[in-house]
Amino acid sequence: MEKKTIVIVGGGYAGIIAANRLARKNASSRIILVTANDLFLEKIRNHQEIAGTKSKSYPIQNLLHKKVELRVGIVDRIIPSEKKIRFLDKEELSYDFLGYTAGMKASKIDGMPETILSVADEKDCRKINLALMQSSDRKITIVGGGLTGIETATELAERFPNAKITLVDSGAIGKNFNSEAIGYMLRVLMRLGVTVLQNKRAAKILGDSIVTEDGDTIPHDYCLLSSGLIASELGKKSGLSVNSINQVLVDSTFQCGNYPSILGAGDGIKVTGKEYSPLRMSCATALPMGIYLAERISYLTGNSSKLGQNPFSMGYVIRCVSLGRKAGLIQSLNPDDSPSEKIWTGRIGGVIKELICKFTILSLRAEKYFDFYAWPQAKKIEILDTGKMTTATES
Repeated sequence: MEKKTIVIVGGGYAGIIAANRLARKNASSRIILVTANDLFLEKIRNHQEIAGTKSKSYPIQNLLHKKVELRVGIVDRIIPSEKKIRFLDKEELSYDFLGYTAGMKASKIDGMPETILSVADEKDCRKINLALMQSSDRKITIVGGGLTGIETATELAERFPNAKITLVDSGAIGKNFNSEAIGYMLRVLMRLGVTVLQNKRAAKILGDSIVTEDGDTIPHDYCLLSSGLIASELGKKSGLSVNSINQVLVDSTFQCGNYPSILGAGDGIKVTGKEYSPLRMSCATALPMGIYLAERISYLTGNSSKLGQNPFSMGYVIRCVSLGRKAGLIQSLNPDDSPSEKIWTGRIGGVIKELICKFTILSLRAEKYFDFYAWPQAKKIEILDTGKMTTATES
């Protein structure tokens, strides 16, 4: 069998787990992981980076199968017509298949005041931590009351009780949880002294304050943005089809439009089709996507793969949020990501959340040696010999 070169662009959750499974499934292929950083950015712990409670970092090389080649560099563009990627230093790398796993980044505007930072940017996380270590009584406003905003608010309030933490959202806090879970989160936020402002849309974000649409002014020393993310511009710059936030559009088998040798996974892609609308940007989605990406490429290169011969399918199980180091909340889910009745809270919730975070690293490492990571299927989808797809009943 002819030796293939498979290049994975992006060293996040999806990229690393894809590279590791590919290394085992494609014994005759050359696997190259390209990333801008040699350290794995554990983004699900960014709120801990801000508060200074994150204890470990992981060199990407240590997380990779020995067969995977690590290339640290910045990709300037993909050249699909030539099956090449070009780095900023003009060096080029050819591929037979490319896995596009470039993730999300903060949506920043040139000239933005230095006091406006993003939870998605690890440098910003360290900057706000340094500021709080120098003076812990800062006024911090967090814009965006989703999971990241809630985790950041509670982590900061617990770690720096003298700080004045305000959490602002244009809608309701915890809108993807059931009513019991929302009530619990609000009680924890109140207990920690966080000011929660719901249904307050920011009209202007200034260097020293936020002005809401209804005219209120919320002063701050620093403003942390936990919403408004956009995908890497690499796909758009390379002529791939993207949506309004630069996510590369892929089909149900993760293949990219007119370029069947390019497949994607992770936060930086959007799977088209209404049956995939529940898929959200998260580690919980990126890991299954990364595995499927590897299995699909394996199938396309002539290897046997039950996963790879069918369209992608997944169902959600839980949604988890840490509420400081002493508490957490676990919300059980229906496969379509809607909340069901069962929740776990308090210390137990916090322990489960921490175990899940550790499980992600374990999954990356375990995939170096054997098929470890699995997930429930939302639907059973089969490809018939005619090339048409049929959808069976919900599992």
